[in-house]
Amino acid sequence: MRYRLIPLAFPMILAGCATMPQDPWSEVTGERRHVAIADRGPVNVVSIGGRSAWASGRPTMVEPGTHRIVVESLPHGGFRGGRTQAFELALEPCKRYHVNAQFESAISASYKPVVDAVIPIPGCPAGKG
Repeated sequence: MRYRLIPLAFPMILAGCATMPQDPWSEVTGERRHVAIADRGPVNVVSIGGRSAWASGRPTMVEPGTHRIVVESLPHGGFRGGRTQAFELALEPCKRYHVNAQFESAISASYKPVVDAVIPIPGCPAGKG
């Protein structure tokens, strides 16, 4: 009975490959990349270019270019999170941007959004576009 499902799996795999983007893209995530930097923390990415970016903590795919990014802080230094800030960021094709909050101190709720890391996206068609 198990073997009857095998022919059904192959078309589903091919359909998944057909939905892969053919043009270069960028990604933005609030995940922390460098954990040794003091008073730096992850953020929730609220929106990118006016579009909602809530993606369950996963990187959000967007077109390369300059975008207005809105982030929300998480709890830090005994303060609740939820403080939002917006900033402009030029996104290059085939790069993943890790955006974080750089807090003023260990007991401060004030922060500035920073790009913690920029890494290449594996499998991104950088030569196209």
